Amino acid sequence: MFKMKKASFIAFLGALLFLGSCKDIIEKDISDDTPMVILPQVNDTVDNNPVHFKWEALSGATKYHLEVVSPSFTDLEVYALDSIVTGTNFFFGLDSAEYQFRITALNAGYESKTSVPYTFWVGTSAGGSNNGGVVLDEPAHNAYVNETFTGEFSWFNLSGTDTYTFELHKTNSFSGQLLDIADQLGTVSIYSFTGAQLSEGEYCWGVKSYLSNGSETAYTKRVFYVDTTSPGTATLVAPVSNTSVSLSFNPSVTFSWTFPANSGIIQSPFFARLQLSTNTSFSNIVVTRNYNSAQTSATENLNTMGLAAGVYYWRVIVVDEAGNIGITPSGYNSLLVTS
Repeated sequence: MFKMKKASFIAFLGALLFLGSCKDIIEKDISDDTPMVILPQVNDTVDNNPVHFKWEALSGATKYHLEVVSPSFTDLEVYALDSIVTGTNFFFGLDSAEYQFRITALNAGYESKTSVPYTFWVGTSAGGSNNGGVVLDEPAHNAYVNETFTGEFSWFNLSGTDTYTFELHKTNSFSGQLLDIADQLGTVSIYSFTGAQLSEGEYCWGVKSYLSNGSETAYTKRVFYVDTTSPGTATLVAPVSNTSVSLSFNPSVTFSWTFPANSGIIQSPFFARLQLSTNTSFSNIVVTRNYNSAQTSATENLNTMGLAAGVYYWRVIVVDEAGNIGITPSGYNSLLVTS
């Protein structure tokens, strides 16, 4: 009898193990799939709270991993939500601020690819009052400035505001060194930082509003970069000196150059400024062309440029997005233009 019970127990245990293994076998592989987001869409401003998150059901998924952060996953200051959800709708209250969220689908054996981060703004506080965040003006988000930056910060007045508070931090988040804080600013929409000249580096500034109804907004924040390093000098590649070009037969010329190494703490993008002059001192520049960031060649039609037959000299000056202008090059290449 004991042996029969033992045999029955072993058989029962084996059946359980078999059923468990079958479950693993029949789980759908969703590792190459990505959830499709419905709400909020990219750059939406949400006026209702709690915020409605919605996505399409993914075949084979049994639950979803929903993550919400502020202001972004690459500049994370607040992990607002990290939750496993069984359905395809979720409501969650958020304060006025900029957010990103993403979705990952799950089942017992697999997880899907994570959706790209969706950026959105909440224009109503979690408590339901109309606490839209302060809209900042200058400096723009991710702007590059140089030593000519005056330290002036501006924003747009928010209706119902009694007073504003301004903060400036070193590094790209509010967790960095506090350089300045000014509260009880009244209803002004501009503030001038009067401290020492900002050194090269990353900075974060923000403004919040205290409203007449007794509530307050979250800080609206922006990052900007101070770059004071000269971009250096470009190296000319083509056309080489004494190249001859005919306005009648083949008036197109491809100018090319290489940028110098981008040094300094902040490496704002380089731009090329092509100049053609009738003399080597470049006191009579007849053509100037500005090109996009990282562009190292450009094909130009000399007729379109308005050039007549003659000898010209060309050079490239490097300018960066912060407004720094590279050293005026001493080198140039000559270009013989014939009719």
